[in-house]
Amino acid sequence: MNSKPTAVGAPLEEFLRSKSKGGEGSGNYRRNLERCVEDFLEWLEADSRSGTTFDEIDERTFRRYARKLASRELAPGTIRTYYAQVSAYIGWCVREGLLEANYAQRNVAKEPLPENDGRRSGDQQAWTDEHRLQITRYVDERAHDALDEQGFGAIRAFRDRALVYVLCYSGVRGGEIFADPKDDRRNGLRWGDVSLEDRRMTVLAKKQDWSDRSLTKQAINPMSRYKRIVDPVGDEWPVFPTFHLPSLYETLRTGLRDERGWTSDEIEALVDGLTGQLDVFEAFREYELAPPSINTDGARRIMRRLCADAGIELEDKHGYLAPHGGRRGAGEVMVRQRGFTAAARLLDNSEEVVRQSYSHIEAKEMAKDAGDAFTEHDA
Repeated sequence: MNSKPTAVGAPLEEFLRSKSKGGEGSGNYRRNLERCVEDFLEWLEADSRSGTTFDEIDERTFRRYARKLASRELAPGTIRTYYAQVSAYIGWCVREGLLEANYAQRNVAKEPLPENDGRRSGDQQAWTDEHRLQITRYVDERAHDALDEQGFGAIRAFRDRALVYVLCYSGVRGGEIFADPKDDRRNGLRWGDVSLEDRRMTVLAKKQDWSDRSLTKQAINPMSRYKRIVDPVGDEWPVFPTFHLPSLYETLRTGLRDERGWTSDEIEALVDGLTGQLDVFEAFREYELAPPSINTDGARRIMRRLCADAGIELEDKHGYLAPHGGRRGAGEVMVRQRGFTAAARLLDNSEEVVRQSYSHIEAKEMAKDAGDAFTEHDA
């Protein structure tokens, strides 16, 4: 008599426990594994052509899943990482005798995945010590000069300064603190999400759950000074609001109509009397509405403008200090000074991914250590 077929998700907890030996599966590493496999299991449940037991899946199942992953708006490297985590789970199931082969590793299954872009560890932009010094010195001087301006100029200068310091020193992803027009949950970091006293900010992480991220001591003063100047009205005010006038006017009109019940004539009468960003911000304050946050494209434009004004020019595909380079630069510092485990915690990533992303550091250190070993041996 044949035994009942085993559901593909049944051994997941045992798999995760097996990865916990020696502490490997604690924290972010385990969460990333679990998130990727659960994503696959949810897709498997919804896919009408796939079954949910081990005897119902084959290479065609994983080919369809690879095609689904490739259709998402994710970086090629992220897609391949997600697929690799699922493949690791299936490989473990094969070794446990639950499946005859790791169909996820068949060439026909992996064919829809995006090609490896050929980048080596260290090829992506990472802000160097010199970059941090140049850009922070510039925004410090600019904010100091704006203190006498009282008004929009000061708000803008101190917003830009706070943004640069957060990018430099927190290791946060841009998508976690800026708005995403394609995702209603990502509407930008709010002041209610920030605790300067506890040196943390709560963000919607890449893995789609809320996560506390660190605000280092370097970022606290710029954030505190900026908060006093911008004077946010309530917890829902964005930390990094846009100053794009059409966006401000549109959000103000919508808020007055939907939240305050104003008529079109009343709204236009108010708007006609506003001139410039400062007047619009005062209207947001008066009627207790929240202006919109900058999005990721807006953050790139800000960094491009700041670098041009500061005379910072990079010889890479960006030509300026791109926001993600701040995160990678923070990762470089943490790996060198505190090791891969501490870097993974700051970056909210698995240690496995961090080791892969910063393997150039380990290779350089290993080369020095090996060279010293041969010197000692020859002596």
